[in-house]
Amino acid sequence: MSFRAYLRDKSLFFGLQIFYLAFLVWMLNLFHATTFAIIYLLCLYFILMVLALGNEYFKKKRFYETALESMDSLDKKFMLPELLDRPDFTEGKIFYDCLSQTNKSMSDEVAEYKISAQDYREYVEMWIHEVKTPIAASRLMIENNPSEVTKNISEELEEVEYYLEQALYYSRSNGVEKDYIVKRMNLNSMVQELIRSNSKILIQSKVKVSLENLYYDVYTDEKWMSFILKQVLINAVKYRKDHPEIQFTAVDEKEQVQLFIKDNGIGISGKDLPRVMEKGYTGTTGRKYAKSTGMGLYLCKKLSDKLGIGFAVRSKEGEGTQIKITFPKNSFVYM
Repeated sequence: MSFRAYLRDKSLFFGLQIFYLAFLVWMLNLFHATTFAIIYLLCLYFILMVLALGNEYFKKKRFYETALESMDSLDKKFMLPELLDRPDFTEGKIFYDCLSQTNKSMSDEVAEYKISAQDYREYVEMWIHEVKTPIAASRLMIENNPSEVTKNISEELEEVEYYLEQALYYSRSNGVEKDYIVKRMNLNSMVQELIRSNSKILIQSKVKVSLENLYYDVYTDEKWMSFILKQVLINAVKYRKDHPEIQFTAVDEKEQVQLFIKDNGIGISGKDLPRVMEKGYTGTTGRKYAKSTGMGLYLCKKLSDKLGIGFAVRSKEGEGTQIKITFPKNSFVYM
């Protein structure tokens, strides 16, 4: 709050004061007051007015400058009332009370939204688990009645399960920090388990898998990391070409271990590549070659950020895609 701006706001007040002083001088002259008395009264009035205005100005300046500095330093701007003391001038009190009431109203609204979101998340998770029961029953019937038709149904059920798992992890993705346990994991063991659990689709798709230099330990959450790796693997299988191959390799850097997952599939076009990790973005590849929700890479990136690991995509259309997952070695990241 500059002094010039303060004076500008007081322009009407000063105009009225000048008019009042002119009237006062006229009245004093009318009653034959001496020049000395008039000058004395004017000086006294001027000094008192300067002191009063100066006191008001510095009160307001201190309060509003504190408010602006606090606002600039805050990541969560709605916490501003918590950092301010209630001022002792009327305008400031009104401003502070309005700000406090607005903040309380916003907090109540957010709390209500959180409860609603939590209820919805719990419903989605419950629904997904309930749906798994008829799927398991269907699988049992398929096993007892093997045929070409039931084989096709089984493949469709696998896709349903994949999308159910994706929906489940999406519903949990905002609360990863409450549902993960970071521990020491071996890359080779994780990738071997990934291949074993998805061996059926790899065999059916005739995908050649190679592992190289994976004997490194990293710190991550087993469940969430398994989901990320599965999303990458399914994408590589889904967008494959003839003679598909997937290569897993790792590099040990000074402060990090990098896992590279490379395929020789159809790749991603240059115009789509910057947006492939956006929520719901399917791009040319997703629309042209396969059914796509645009959620796979988005969830991989989101969960990776929550876990404190890097996730990057490199690709060239027609030549394949490479995913780089970076695991920091500094354990402080996971504390």
